[in-house]
Amino acid sequence: MFKKILVPLDGSVEAETVLPYVRDIASRFGSEVDILSVGLGSKRRRINQLLDNYVHHAVEHLQKNEITCRAVLLYGSPEEGLVDYSEITVPGQELKATGRVLYGGPAENILAYTHNHHINLVIMATHGLSGLRRWWLGSIFEKVVSQSTVPILGIHSKQVKEIDRDSKAIFKRILAPLDGSDTGEAALHDAEAVALKTGASMVLLHVIPAPHAVEARWLGPEFADFVKAMHDAGQKYLAKTEKRLAEKGIEVSLKIVSGDPAERVIDVAKQEKIDLIAMSTHGRSGIARWVLGSVADKILHESKIPMWLVRPKGIINEMLKNSDRKAN
Repeated sequence: MFKKILVPLDGSVEAETVLPYVRDIASRFGSEVDILSVGLGSKRRRINQLLDNYVHHAVEHLQKNEITCRAVLLYGSPEEGLVDYSEITVPGQELKATGRVLYGGPAENILAYTHNHHINLVIMATHGLSGLRRWWLGSIFEKVVSQSTVPILGIHSKQVKEIDRDSKAIFKRILAPLDGSDTGEAALHDAEAVALKTGASMVLLHVIPAPHAVEARWLGPEFADFVKAMHDAGQKYLAKTEKRLAEKGIEVSLKIVSGDPAERVIDVAKQEKIDLIAMSTHGRSGIARWVLGSVADKILHESKIPMWLVRPKGIINEMLKNSDRKAN
């Protein structure tokens, strides 16, 4: 399913927070992994020599445990073109790792690479100062998320002190916030695939937003009936989804809460000891009238839990059409 995974690294320890997750997901799905870093100026510059060593070092992390890896270093500029190529192979499992050094803006290169090389998943750190004084992972991550047409797994870089980067990070509890709409289910398919591969249980969450005072006054005595109708509709929707997932062998539990969607997602994630939040990054909701883009953005900034972000297909199609128009 995730045949090709892209892992942008910038030379910092914070960025390497993703490596335990890369190792686990890639080995489970038999993925090829491209380690991407962005060169600055000529290959001869000291900073790019450091990148060369760094990318190989990152690949070596993925070669442990007899995992098959291939390291490819590409140096290019309008003047130089392709000037170097090297390959390392270690017999073993199905994981392949590729390291590439490109030139240009980090976010632009990441986005272009995902499109040109048919990447199925991008795994990258969400925060942290740059390695080699060049990237600011928070802003790069946000720009990639805002324009990417492929799923993004964001790992909070502050977890670096809590994780052994030589180990595997396994997801055990996945939270899927759902709002009753097709756009709100954009990440559900990926979450289901991860749960089936890892044996993780899933918590399906529906949040009923707290009404504004004007809405409450307008509804008057019927307000309680309205809230009950919202709750019943959410319960029916989640139960249908639960049945489908349970038939595939996934352990599923349901929760319906009310309040601010982002705050309640964060609260439930803590209460349920969640280690992955999978949700849509954009699109208006059905039953609960969320704007999932802003909800996801708030959770990203206030929670340290890894987030699997997926853009709805309808929005992806619109983005691709707009891109084609600009190209023509």
